[in-house]
Amino acid sequence: MNAIVEVTTTVDSAEAATALAKQIVAARLAACVQINGPLLSIYRWQGEVCEAHEWRCTIKTLANTAPQLIDFINAAHPYDVPEILVVEIHSSSAAYAQWLAEQVESDGNV
Repeated sequence: MNAIVEVTTTVDSAEAATALAKQIVAARLAACVQINGPLLSIYRWQGEVCEAHEWRCTIKTLANTAPQLIDFINAAHPYDVPEILVVEIHSSSAAYAQWLAEQVESDGNV
């Protein structure tokens, strides 16, 4: 079976997170997106230490769909340099893995 991965990105509003999540799931690039926030992020950008509230999108998909998902996020994301982190999930319940694969694969993406 194809490995499950979580792809994480952050955006600047709940509305942007919801819109991105809906687009990703509708495109069958992921089975599920969980949104958390607001989070306080402290980061360096263009030589300055910055502070912003962000919303984290944790995206559940398959490893072989991740490259398409990354391309999609880069194209749709409001940031110049979006955070995109991919983490392989080493174990999950069989039922969840099957459900996730059915949501992503049923449109012929993989």
